[in-house]
Amino acid sequence: MKKTVLFITAVISALAFFTSCTYKNVEYDTRTVSVSGTGSVEVEADNVTLSLSVITKGESVTSASNENAKIMTNVKNSILALGITKDCIATENFSVYRESSYDDKGKRIDGLYNVTNEINIFAKDVNLVSDIIDTALSSGANSLSSIQYGISDKEVAIKQARTIAVQQAQEAAQLIAGTSGARLGKVLRISEQQNNSNRKNVIFTKSAMMDSLMETGSASTPISAGKSTITVTVNAVFELK
Repeated sequence: MKKTVLFITAVISALAFFTSCTYKNVEYDTRTVSVSGTGSVEVEADNVTLSLSVITKGESVTSASNENAKIMTNVKNSILALGITKDCIATENFSVYRESSYDDKGKRIDGLYNVTNEINIFAKDVNLVSDIIDTALSSGANSLSSIQYGISDKEVAIKQARTIAVQQAQEAAQLIAGTSGARLGKVLRISEQQNNSNRKNVIFTKSAMMDSLMETGSASTPISAGKSTITVTVNAVFELK
């Protein structure tokens, strides 16, 4: 009986010794908190880029493209007469395709050729937008796809938005650290993204009614630039102590 007790005691002692030899304290990495902040600043737009197109159709590529070139030349000359310089007018896209359809028997029927010439017009005066649109349409342009307002000097606004974003991120980190009973340490990593686009997409096709209004001089396209918003978002990782 004594031998059995001694044997069990010896086994328990051996297990305790083995456990104490293999036990290892878990070491945690540096504690961190990840936060983000966003800052936005509104600025008056001082320039604008418009996308206008001349779309023509013809029985042949030659007839459609020749007509397109004639109209586009007229459009560009009219825009230049407004004071827009040549270097502020650039071709954005030029495409040619042929219409096609299928009859009841599945036979393909080729139609007219379509030629599209799209140009971008950059104006340093946002007050010219209405004049540019009206002039282009009355000169033969028949599609307006977008108006994008911009800001010449964005650096001051970007700095302001960035400051707001960083302060917001730091305040969030400080709140989280304090609530969890920790102290906020140094910034380990920080990155940012900017968004300062103010693009207005439009779909406009000149109609017969618009042609009539242009001829009588009673049409004026009301366009308001408004303000452009510059937004900066920062993502930061802070150390927790």
